[in-house]
Amino acid sequence: MQKIYQNARLTGIRHIHTEDKLVLSFDNAPEREFTSVVDFVMHGFYPHNILFDLYEYDLSTLPPRIAAEFPNLSYYMHSGDNWQIFYLSPQAGLGGVIVCATL
Repeated sequence: MQKIYQNARLTGIRHIHTEDKLVLSFDNAPEREFTSVVDFVMHGFYPHNILFDLYEYDLSTLPPRIAAEFPNLSYYMHSGDNWQIFYLSPQAGLGGVIVCATL
């Protein structure tokens, strides 16, 4: 499987609140649109933002280290619902998590 966001240079983040969307723009990869976004936490947006990779989890596969790094995930872990969680693993600059409702 090709990892199209591995080592991708992130150039922009656009939050479309009225549509519950988050769009990530890249210099060397296609835009990535997230829908049904209920929460996100990003940190470290700098002139150089390179993702190591973009990972997708649900609550059963979410690594404990990611849950510990982002305290906002505690609510979702104890909500009784399932959520789609995307982890932006930074190589340089921006990293974070995006939580999406599963429909």
